[in-house]
Amino acid sequence: MRCIVVYTAVAVLAFMCQPAMSAPNVLLILADDLGVEALSVYGLGETAPTTAALEQIASEGVVFRNFWSQPVCSPTRASIMTGRYGFRTGVGRPVAPHADGGGSGPLPPPLAKPAGAPYETSGMGRRVENPVSRGLRTDEFMLPQALDAGSGGAYRTAAIGKWHMADADNGWLDHPRRAGIDFYSAIMHGEDSYFTWRKNLNGEVQLMTSYGAIDRTNTAIEWIEEQGGEPWFMWLSFILPHTPLHLPPRDLLQSDYSDLDPSANTNENSLRYFHAMIEAMDTSIGRVLDSMAPEVRENTYVIFIGDNGTGSGSVAPPFRSGRAKGTVYQGGVNVPLIVSGPGVTEGAVSEALINSVDLYATILDMAELDSAEAVPARVKQDTVSFFPYLANPDRVSLRDWVYADVFSGSFAGLADANYTIRGERYKYLRHAGTEEFYDLREDPYEHVNLLDGRLSAEQQTQLSLLKDQFGALRASESSDGRYSVDQ
Repeated sequence: MRCIVVYTAVAVLAFMCQPAMSAPNVLLILADDLGVEALSVYGLGETAPTTAALEQIASEGVVFRNFWSQPVCSPTRASIMTGRYGFRTGVGRPVAPHADGGGSGPLPPPLAKPAGAPYETSGMGRRVENPVSRGLRTDEFMLPQALDAGSGGAYRTAAIGKWHMADADNGWLDHPRRAGIDFYSAIMHGEDSYFTWRKNLNGEVQLMTSYGAIDRTNTAIEWIEEQGGEPWFMWLSFILPHTPLHLPPRDLLQSDYSDLDPSANTNENSLRYFHAMIEAMDTSIGRVLDSMAPEVRENTYVIFIGDNGTGSGSVAPPFRSGRAKGTVYQGGVNVPLIVSGPGVTEGAVSEALINSVDLYATILDMAELDSAEAVPARVKQDTVSFFPYLANPDRVSLRDWVYADVFSGSFAGLADANYTIRGERYKYLRHAGTEEFYDLREDPYEHVNLLDGRLSAEQQTQLSLLKDQFGALRASESSDGRYSVDQ
C-alpha cells in the first residue's frame, strides 16, 4: 500500500492509503495490411480515413517514421514474439495449417454468412497450403515467457484476435498457451468472412456470427477490467483492414460512407471500403482505451503497429501496386508505429531506424524488467530496445541498419529469398534475384535503381557496407540446416 500523510487544520494526523502503482501495462495493437500511406498522422496519402483514436495516441506519444516490419504477417508476428529474424526461427512466409487441421481431421468448410451481411471479396486464404510455411516452434523463448520469468509470474497475458503462428506441428489450437499466453480468444489463421468465423477460446472452438471487431473489442474490455490492479500485457490484433473488403457496421464508421452499397462488389471502389475498415478498427481501439479507468490508462503503454504494408489492391500513392505487401520495397515494410504511455514525450516524431524484432526488448523495458534476467543467455537475439526514444525522440539512432526478408520458392540457404537492408540513407535489396540500390533521402519511394548507372565513390562505399553487414548477419546463424525445406 502507498500511504499519504495529511496534516489537517486542527493538527490531526490522518492517513490515506491507496494501492501501490503496479508495473506498467502494455497494450500491443496490430493492424493487418496497413502501410504508413494509409494514416493521416503520416501525411503521405492524398486521402485518408478519419482515425480519432490513432490521432489521440499520436498526440499523446511518438510517431515513428522509419519502422520496418517484415513483408508479410506471420514473420512479423514471430519476430515480435521472439526478437529474432525469420532466418533464425524458420518463419519467413504466412503460416498455413497442415492439411490435417492440426491433428483434428480435415479443415472445416467455409461458413455461410448470415442473411443481410455485407458483400465481401475473397477471404484471407486460410485454406491455402504451402510446404515451406511453418509455424513458430515452441522451443523458441517467447515474449510472454520472458515477461513471466522476469516478473516472477506477476504479469498476466492475453492474446485476442489474429495469431497466425500455429500449425499442426506446434500445437495448433494450443499454441498460444504453449507460447506462454494465459488467456486467448484467437483467430488461428484467417477466416473467409468478418461476419461468420471461428474463435479459439482457450483451446475450444466456437462458431461466431457477430462482427469480428466488435467481439474482439468486448473481449479486450472485459479482460482488462478483470485484471484489477495487476500488471498485464495484451496482444490485440483486429485483423482489420485485411481482406475480405466489406462495409463494416455503420455505427463503427466516423465518416460518411452512405454512398457505398453494402451488397455491391467492393472491388469497384476498393479504397473507400478499405478506409471504412480502418475507421471501424480505429473506433474499436477508441472503445478499448475509453473503457479503462483513468489510473489504468495512465499506467499503460499503447503500441500501435502495422504487421506489413498495404495489399496491392488497396495501396495508394506514394506507394504502388506490385511494390506493397509481400515485397521488400518500402511499400511492403515501412509501416506505422505509434507509442504512448508513462513518460512518453507527447506529440513527437522520431526518425530512428526500428525493426519489428525490437518490440521484444522494448516491451520488457516498458515492463521494467531486466532482459538479462528474463531471457536465457543461450538465446541468440536481434532485438534492440527503442525505449530510450520514448522520452528522447530526437536522440541518435541506436541502430545503424534495419533488415527484412521474405522467403520465396524453396528456402534453402536464402537461395530464392527476397531481402533488404538499409542504413540511415541508402537501401540495398534483392527482389526476384535482381539487386537494387536506392538513395532514400533523394528517392524515398524507390523509383531510381542506382545500380542502373555509375555509382559515386560514396555510394559504392555505402553499398559495400550494407552488403558486408548482410553477410555478417547471415553468418551469425549456424548453417545446420534446421530450417531447410526437406526437414
